[in-house]
Amino acid sequence: MTEVDITAPAEQFFSAQTREALAEASRRLAERLQAHTDALLAMTGAEEQSALYEQNAALEELVEGWNDAVFEHTGTAPLLLEDSVDDEDDEEAEQDQVISVVSRFDLRVVDLDALLDAGRAAQERHPAEVDDGGEDEPVDSAEQAIYEISREVGEAWFELPGIEMVAGARAYVVPELPFEPLDADAEDVVTELIAPNGVATHAETWA
Repeated sequence: MTEVDITAPAEQFFSAQTREALAEASRRLAERLQAHTDALLAMTGAEEQSALYEQNAALEELVEGWNDAVFEHTGTAPLLLEDSVDDEDDEEAEQDQVISVVSRFDLRVVDLDALLDAGRAAQERHPAEVDDGGEDEPVDSAEQAIYEISREVGEAWFELPGIEMVAGARAYVVPELPFEPLDADAEDVVTELIAPNGVATHAETWA
């Protein structure tokens, strides 16, 4: 049993209120423990793992409540439970440093034919992976041509045939907590292309 030093006056403990709270917590824990046991015994292993986690979480919550009720009544904690808050803090402290690089380039098309030719050539050299029976997207627009060229050579904003750069900017940001990472699977990726809250360490601009 884990004992906690009682520094407050003894009158703080063993009151009618804490006695009633402990009795109620014990009753609820006993009912939950029996229900938990019945649920586990009924399982065959074919259930989804989430069902087991839900049962465990429900029991864990009542165990913590019962442990707190004992402490409120006696000043001692029968169970040495892990501090989930401290665990979360440790996990955050151990995370790798994150740098967010956000950029935008505005481009003006001055020679569409040259751009389309370059895009089609890039697509032929590096065809995209498509589903069975599918075909590459036809390069018949400026944006498709830029996409194909970028797939082949990366960020080629300064060397795109038939393109004149209007303006460009890039910022390097050290995010601050709480940090929402980029969701690459978001339905609207455009909304993800913003700098996170944090400190901008470097910036570049072109015009």
